[in-house]
Amino acid sequence: MNPGNDFRTRLADKGRVIADRVSGLWRDNRAVSAVEFAMILPFMFFLLIGMTELADALNQDRKVSRIANSIADLIAQEEAVSSGDLDSLLDIGEKILDPYPSDNLQVIVASITFDEDGDASVDWSRDTAGTVPWTAGSAPPITLPGTVAVANTSIVVGQTNLTYTPNFAGAFSSIFDWSPSALDLTDTYYLTPRITGTVTCSNC
Repeated sequence: MNPGNDFRTRLADKGRVIADRVSGLWRDNRAVSAVEFAMILPFMFFLLIGMTELADALNQDRKVSRIANSIADLIAQEEAVSSGDLDSLLDIGEKILDPYPSDNLQVIVASITFDEDGDASVDWSRDTAGTVPWTAGSAPPITLPGTVAVANTSIVVGQTNLTYTPNFAGAFSSIFDWSPSALDLTDTYYLTPRITGTVTCSNC
């Protein structure tokens, strides 16, 4: 055997091994995929949180509308109510809002009458705190649609107000140096009394 040929053969074999390993590293994309995943992971995390917060806000906004509509509808079916009746009905708001917290929930129900000129005045009002939010005999502190302002008629108004604060807002305040933002959710329904001209309240 020629020693020179044997050395060249072994050298060629070593060269092929090194070339194969270099080629394998060139084709290996696992590290690139890991880096790409690490780059998009924060974006996916914030996107998930944003979708969760949006879903919560939409759900609570829908419940706010349902509360205002339900309470106004129940009162509009009565001829007369008392403050105790109203307090019991206003408690429905917490049950509809469940499982969301009701700490910032305010529900107002009121009767408003329009005189011969179509000017509105409050007959009575009640809120979830058991107080009188709108002074009787005064103009209502809300803008009424022109379609409900019919002379010599009355309406029942149900209004719901809720302050929604995103659950995760405080978690990022120290990171991004911003304070949690709040969103005011509100809705108002206007219904005509069903069986009487004006729903009265004996002790409101």
